[in-house]
Amino acid sequence: MLDALIDLARGPLLRVALLVLAIGLARALVQQVWEVGWAWRRAGDMYVPWRIVIRRNLAWLLPWRYLRREHRYVYNAISAVFHLGIIVVPLFLAGHVALWRRGIGLSWPALPAGLADGMTVAAIVALCGLLVGRAASPAARGISTWQDWLLPVACLLPMLSGLLLAHPEWTFWDARITWLAHLLSAELLMVIAPFSKLSHMVLFWVSQTSTELGWRFPPGFGERVRVSLGKEGLGI
Repeated sequence: MLDALIDLARGPLLRVALLVLAIGLARALVQQVWEVGWAWRRAGDMYVPWRIVIRRNLAWLLPWRYLRREHRYVYNAISAVFHLGIIVVPLFLAGHVALWRRGIGLSWPALPAGLADGMTVAAIVALCGLLVGRAASPAARGISTWQDWLLPVACLLPMLSGLLLAHPEWTFWDARITWLAHLLSAELLMVIAPFSKLSHMVLFWVSQTSTELGWRFPPGFGERVRVSLGKEGLGI
């Protein structure tokens, strides 16, 4: 029974999950780019400092950007550790690289097993720390939605099951159960990613562009503001 479920999970279900992930993220990206273009076309000031915008977008890839923000050094450092682990380990884990090689014929250097384990443990601890911090902060609890609580759990399951799968000696049950849990939890994460806040994995690079264009007002807006304030003909 377990073998049949594993074959189903590593075969048809995995292909469906990858398809949903690819199409869903592509849709979200196209929609975001369309909206950015629409905002730009409607803007009164068509000049965009693209060099600055691109630099700001690329800065989101750098984990040390978190450490430059004031008053939240611990939170930002923990968040950086979590993001680094959940992105780097799935991409460069030796077992995952072997799957890509077998599936599409492409491969790249893999992380040493010890480093992958360390990054996974660090990401799990960091994720738990983020959840505790959110629960302990009244302000964070007040603005949290169901996604803010369930998505971290959805991220935790494949990391934890993957770590246990790499070390079957840590468990007392059949390793096939861990393998099935890892497959299903990873596929669940892939399916919900395009329809949740996890879509920022492909949308982050246009975030600063959206902000830059979103604050450009249409022609004549400044004069209407002056009229509403009773300051016609005066600078604001």
